[in-house]
Amino acid sequence: MLTSGQALSARYVLVRELGSGGSASVWLAEDRERHCRVALKILDATLAQNAAAVQALRRECAVAASLRHINILEVAGVESSPDHVWIVMEYAAGGDLRQLRGLATSRVLQAAIPVAAAVGFAHAAGIVHRDLKPANVLLRTDGTVRVADFGMSLLLAQAPAASAGRGSPYNMSPQQMDGAPAAITDDIYGFGVLLHELLSGYPPFYPDIGEDRVRNEVPAALSKRSDLPSALSDLVERCLRKAPEQRPQDMLSIEQELTAILSQLPAPTILSEASRPTPPHIAPPAVRPQGQGQPLRGEWQRPDHSGPDAAELRRQGFRRGLFAASLVLSILAIAFVFIALPKWVEQPAPAQPPIAKAPAPPVEQPAAKEVDFAELARAKQSAEDQREPLDERLQKLRARAVEQWADEAFQEVVAAFAVADRQFAARDYVAATTTFSEIAPKLQQLERRATEVLAEQLKLGAAALADGRSADARDAFALAHKLDANSQVAATGLKRAGTLDQVLQLLTEAERQEKDGDATAAEQTFRKALSLDPQARRASEGVARTQSRIAGNAFASAMAQGFNAMTRKDYVGARGAFAAAGKIRPGAPEIAQALKQMEQDERTGTITFKLAAARQFESQERWAEALQEYQAVMQLDGSVSSASEGIGRVRSRAELHQQLEVYLTQPERLFSAPVRAAAKESLDRAHAVANPGPLLTQQMTKLTDWLSRAEVPVPVALQSDNLTKVSVRRVAELGTFEQRSLELAPGSYIVVGTRPGYRDVRREITVTPGSAPAPVIIRCEEKI
Repeated sequence: MLTSGQALSARYVLVRELGSGGSASVWLAEDRERHCRVALKILDATLAQNAAAVQALRRECAVAASLRHINILEVAGVESSPDHVWIVMEYAAGGDLRQLRGLATSRVLQAAIPVAAAVGFAHAAGIVHRDLKPANVLLRTDGTVRVADFGMSLLLAQAPAASAGRGSPYNMSPQQMDGAPAAITDDIYGFGVLLHELLSGYPPFYPDIGEDRVRNEVPAALSKRSDLPSALSDLVERCLRKAPEQRPQDMLSIEQELTAILSQLPAPTILSEASRPTPPHIAPPAVRPQGQGQPLRGEWQRPDHSGPDAAELRRQGFRRGLFAASLVLSILAIAFVFIALPKWVEQPAPAQPPIAKAPAPPVEQPAAKEVDFAELARAKQSAEDQREPLDERLQKLRARAVEQWADEAFQEVVAAFAVADRQFAARDYVAATTTFSEIAPKLQQLERRATEVLAEQLKLGAAALADGRSADARDAFALAHKLDANSQVAATGLKRAGTLDQVLQLLTEAERQEKDGDATAAEQTFRKALSLDPQARRASEGVARTQSRIAGNAFASAMAQGFNAMTRKDYVGARGAFAAAGKIRPGAPEIAQALKQMEQDERTGTITFKLAAARQFESQERWAEALQEYQAVMQLDGSVSSASEGIGRVRSRAELHQQLEVYLTQPERLFSAPVRAAAKESLDRAHAVANPGPLLTQQMTKLTDWLSRAEVPVPVALQSDNLTKVSVRRVAELGTFEQRSLELAPGSYIVVGTRPGYRDVRREITVTPGSAPAPVIIRCEEKI
């Protein structure tokens, strides 16, 4: 049992429990080494030796630690002692987002936008939170939003383990409720629930949550408020749609929509300090800049461990060879122009023998065309780039037995391919490129024809099976399997064709046995045929006929047993007998009628029991349990007036009890003036209750005591150097001094020191009732 003042590993001293769940509790603790307060999520002692539970805690810590974002709660790591295992986390002393419920729309959006930024950051890292709700979004004392509790998180597309928790029923999407793999749209649904709760005060379907409602019922529209824009109502409605493809697909777009909506809203009204119901200022979302201490974050991509394939290696080799060839040709061209060509031009022409005839006029010879090596290289590259994918397509068609269903067209393509290869070998790259481009549409026609032939062969195979022609069926499905090796229909048909002759022999024998009146033997033979071919319709129909004949007497006997059990009020036995009858003759109307009669008898007894339990809970001031019982009665029979009256009677008491418990279990919240004002309103409602019970009286006494203690100022000593100008935020400007004392109401304060030429200093102090804190030293000593 953990207690206040207990030390864990001689470093963390427990102060008080902040909350608890099914497997762990969260405690506020003093860190003796760092001299600060932290939050510890401590695994239950009964699970500290459970390897799976410890591993789940370590995984939660690893996920949160990998997400470095200003709006995600920081974690320091997992530590342990012989008896306990815990996560060390940042302590967010400002409470959670539940305190914003029902406040101005602009204030809700100031908190929701950082949440969207943080969750979008997690999605970019491949993490789905899966438990977004106001209780899991915390506030620092400076108002910064912190998304917490990644205990339910999964990787994108990861399926939840059978033993994993499911999360809050109010915040689960229908897909998460059904155990589907984790998706971004699960968090978008949860974010929509969070917005709905903050804007209306309650999550959808509150308080009568049910899986059928989540899967099938459209949530009620948000209540009309003067400050609620239609764009925001539309966004919440889209987030809560049942089909994931109909929701927004990423948090970035939601963040942008919310920012645009907020920019159109008027600034929140400034209230007096005594009546202000606002939460702390909400800090805007921000991500720590890259390269400033942030760990590397991998994006969610499928790793490629295969390395380059053979085709890629050939392309790379070709490109390297082309580059080397181009370089060599360039050098040879330069040598030709500057060395060989001048020698040939300067060499005198050989002497011509004298000719008696008059010389013929000289014939002008055309100049030799200069070779464009760059253009030659481009043409070769183009031909090479076309050849490789065409060759791959050619081989795939050959693997799909193209010679069996389009041999002539395929041989034309093969011949054209050979022509293109000869052109390429002759360095006529332009012609090769043209020929390759003519091959592509012919291959495309063959590929389209392959799809048509596949459908034809599947149809022919099915007809051959129906007619009992095993050889024809085998040939058709064998070709279909070559056309599409992944076709389950072809694989199944090929298997059925292999057993078709044996199945037909068994069916003939079974039908003869059935005609002779031997139903038991006929059923066994039909089943043998069905085991060879589960899709044999004659076999399945024969099993059904023989079973019906054999089971007639058994059905009548089971129904009689059920009615006898109902007469004895043995509903368990009656249900078992009717279930046995249902297995014999599924869907029989007699079973439905009997079950309806039995359910009516059971419902009457259940209603009587639950009404009695609800009244007992009322007498014990267990209002929530009483409300649950009355609501259960209304679900069974909405016409029970005593249950309806009971709901109206206990609901307000249950809400009042919950409000008082929040203040009593988290008394530090009373240090805030707005919270104290709300607490006093709750206390006034409690005093207005006629004939309060012992529990309510005790709650009123404790809350009155806490309120009085929270309003008594506490002396706080300040020390400075008479050079630093000191101020207490939202309290007073104190100027310079060496020592000074103030009386401050319990709560959190920020003391700021400024001095020209020196860096400002800030000290955050927490004033608790009844005890003065240690003197606060505020000096500016670091020069700028």
